[in-house]
Amino acid sequence: MDRIETVVIKLGGSVITHKDRPLTLRIKALDQLSKVITQHRSRKIIIHGGGSFGHYYAKKAGLSTECKEIGDIEGVYLTRKSMFDLHQKIVRSLSSRGIKPYTITPFFAGENSIIMKSFFLDLLNQGLTPVLFGDVIPCHGGFKILSGDDIAYSICSMIKPNRMIFCMDVDGVYPSSKMEGDAICELDSRSVKNFVGTSKKYDVTGGITRKLKIALKISKLGTDVFFVNGLKPDVVFKALNGVIGMGTCMRGRR
Repeated sequence: MDRIETVVIKLGGSVITHKDRPLTLRIKALDQLSKVITQHRSRKIIIHGGGSFGHYYAKKAGLSTECKEIGDIEGVYLTRKSMFDLHQKIVRSLSSRGIKPYTITPFFAGENSIIMKSFFLDLLNQGLTPVLFGDVIPCHGGFKILSGDDIAYSICSMIKPNRMIFCMDVDGVYPSSKMEGDAICELDSRSVKNFVGTSKKYDVTGGITRKLKIALKISKLGTDVFFVNGLKPDVVFKALNGVIGMGTCMRGRR
């Protein structure tokens, strides 16, 4: 029997929501992604961003990936509530396509990695698909955002998947913030170091520049990392199969 590969998929907030329109889901895009994810023969771990749900309230409350004292405690509550609301919509979409989602809240990040690795593998081996999401967590003296990208790195560190797929609303990573011409086919550590990107209106987690730094860390684990257009199901499916040339690739190396 062929060994079944393991893939971690990050559904970016810009793909599953209209990121510049507060609390607005991209229903068709989410359904298409759920369908193509179901069609691919692999064990999957899915992470989703906050888009115009979590990021909208987080921006208003002054939350970021840095620990800080927050005066607007109601904003913390509203940010978390909006993330759970979005999560339920995503879980429903996935399950409607035959995926068996298993929700995991982000607090696993502080747990023993050996125990958590066994936990994730048990779920995967029994046919369940772990689904996680960015969240607000308490820290010393305040709160901070635990982003979906940070969660992706934690999982990849434990599981060492074959591939990590970042689904975006563009065709990959571009050489300039103007996004003119073609996306970069392959990235290495030097190009990541010199990269300067832009963030969406409600993005509070560092945008593409921070994402690339995390992706570089993932690639050093030996996992191939892809940045693809999540609005193009055929491209996502090819990336799931590891086809180079689909968006932007950062090859895994040890």
